[in-house]
Amino acid sequence: MTSPFSLLHALKWLIADSNQELVPARELPASWRAARTEARLNLPVLAALSYSPEVASLLKRAKYRPQWSAAQRLIRLAGRLEAPAWLERRCCLVPVPADPSRLIERGFHLPSLLCQVLARRWRLRYDLSRLVKGQSSPTLASLTRQQRLSELRGLIAHASKHDLSAASSQNNEPVVLVDDVLTTGATASACIEALKSGGNRVLGLVVLARSG
Repeated sequence: MTSPFSLLHALKWLIADSNQELVPARELPASWRAARTEARLNLPVLAALSYSPEVASLLKRAKYRPQWSAAQRLIRLAGRLEAPAWLERRCCLVPVPADPSRLIERGFHLPSLLCQVLARRWRLRYDLSRLVKGQSSPTLASLTRQQRLSELRGLIAHASKHDLSAASSQNNEPVVLVDDVLTTGATASACIEALKSGGNRVLGLVVLARSG
C-alpha cells in the first residue's frame, strides 16, 4: 500500500517549478571525450541538458530505480530545447529502441518520451517503431565502447526488415535519432547503421545529456 508520504513526495515533483534548479543547455562546448565521440558518429549532436550532478542523479533515478517523477522532470526541462540549425522541416524524430525487458520493468522509455515532446515543440513527425531491438542486452554502463558494440551487434534493426510494407514510405526520409545519454556512442552507432540500412538519411542526434 502506498504511504501518504510517498504520494506527497511524488506530488512535489509533479508541481515543482523547474526554472528554480535546472535549465536547458545552449549548445554547450563538448569536452575532448565528447568531441571524440561526436567525431566517431560523424554527425552533429545536440544535448538538451548539461550533464551536471543534478541531471546525472535524475537520470540514474529514472533509468535504474526507476522513478517516473525523475523522468518527468527531465523531459519537462528538455522539452524547452530550441531546434538546431541543421534540422530539416520534413524530417522525422526516431528514438533509440527500448530494451524489451527494461521497458516492462520501468513502464516508460526516456528516448520515446523526449521524442514525442520535441516533435510537438518543433512541429515534426515522430516514429516510435522505426527501430526495433530484437532481445534484451546486458547493462552497458560498465562496458567499454568495443564491448558495447559487440553486445549490440545484430540486436538493433530497421522496422522495414521485419515489415516490408513500411519500407516504401520510410525510404530516403531524413531522420533525427533521439536518445537519453550519449557516452561512448556505441548505441547511437548501431542505431545509425540500422537507419541507413533501411534507406534513411540521418541528420543528427539529440540527447537529454552528453556525458564525458
